[in-house]
Amino acid sequence: MKRKHIFTLGLLLFLVGCQTPNVLSDMRFQTNPAPPYLIASWHKITVPGETLKIYIEGDGHAFDASGNPTDNPTPQSTFLREIAANDPAPNVVYLARPCQYVQAGQCTQKDWTTGRFSKEVVNSTYQVVKSLKKKAKAPDVILIGYSGGAQLAGLVAVKNPSDIKGIITIAGVLDHAAWTSYHKDKPLTDSDNLLAYRSVFKMIPQHHFAGGKDNVVPPKLIEDFVQDPERVTVVPKATHNSGYKAACQEIYKTR
Repeated sequence: MKRKHIFTLGLLLFLVGCQTPNVLSDMRFQTNPAPPYLIASWHKITVPGETLKIYIEGDGHAFDASGNPTDNPTPQSTFLREIAANDPAPNVVYLARPCQYVQAGQCTQKDWTTGRFSKEVVNSTYQVVKSLKKKAKAPDVILIGYSGGAQLAGLVAVKNPSDIKGIITIAGVLDHAAWTSYHKDKPLTDSDNLLAYRSVFKMIPQHHFAGGKDNVVPPKLIEDFVQDPERVTVVPKATHNSGYKAACQEIYKTR
């Protein structure tokens, strides 16, 4: 029997703001069929026909404090939601990762652990990007990926470069093999890796923001992958999920 359910209580609390502030209250929530998943998003489209900016969430609450996989990878932090909600661009999307907020269809722990960047995850995410681009009648898309969402943004872009105007990352995991090795974690054996497509990735307009005090994704991992200091800005006092206020102003200017 197929596993299909929605985290109804958690999603409802998020939407009404009983426990977690609904920082996306000015955006419209929808679920996006993207077999084998159903992916959550929030959007505002006020000027159809202009560039669409899509913020892709990080890995969320994939593991607990003891390092064990959780049953629900929905992010507990509002970090990226707040950044997306405050973007003054006319067309903005906050895009969850498969199995965050909504679990339907194929969702298993592999989808937010070893297979978090699998071909199925990448292809399904691209389906949603393409659908939202069409909804906004946008000529092009800018992807903004946070943490693990940077890897996913990169994989979507290198496989569909004609649809992507540019990429911005915040504390981005760009080479997950180097990242897991740095932390002495188990490798993501069921995932694709942007490293295999670096020559294509370099051709896409991009900029990367790294936190000078980020112990989750140290700047050196980003710098080693990008190999172009002009494309990397190290924010001295930023951690993995704070201190990017000035960087956000630069992100907001990108259209």
